[in-house]
Amino acid sequence: MIEKQKKTYLTFKLYKELFAINVLNVLEVLQEYNVVELPDAPKYITGMINFRNDIIPLINFREKFMFPENKPDKNKIIVISITIDDNSIKFGAIVDRVNDVFEIDKDEIKDTPEFGSKYNPEYLNGMIFKNNKHFMLLNLEKVFTNEEIELVSKL
Repeated sequence: MIEKQKKTYLTFKLYKELFAINVLNVLEVLQEYNVVELPDAPKYITGMINFRNDIIPLINFREKFMFPENKPDKNKIIVISITIDDNSIKFGAIVDRVNDVFEIDKDEIKDTPEFGSKYNPEYLNGMIFKNNKHFMLLNLEKVFTNEEIELVSKL
């Protein structure tokens, strides 16, 4: 019997959309946080937070994906770690709501539609249909341009 390759994903909501990211990239979900604002930062960088004595940038995913603003008192932060070009980058991602964690087989991930999507297809690794809902599987390494990665890693 061939064992299927399962991966675990954390799901969250932004605006009216559902997203999923691999839990291997998630360090923690924060409900309370103090933000230090940064002058002259790009609009999608809300500021900096102290995470386990490490100062990390706080990225507003609504702003990054050009969704309408939300009331800031209901937001959650997913602390994420990604590796790009042998550099480990940590940041907090502001999302509307963190939903579930689920495990799926690799063959359950469907290709991203080539048309009709308002998102950059490079941002996505595919689509997941679970519990009668569609989730967009984010490719965290592609969400930021090289210039944005350089900026975030210097903060």
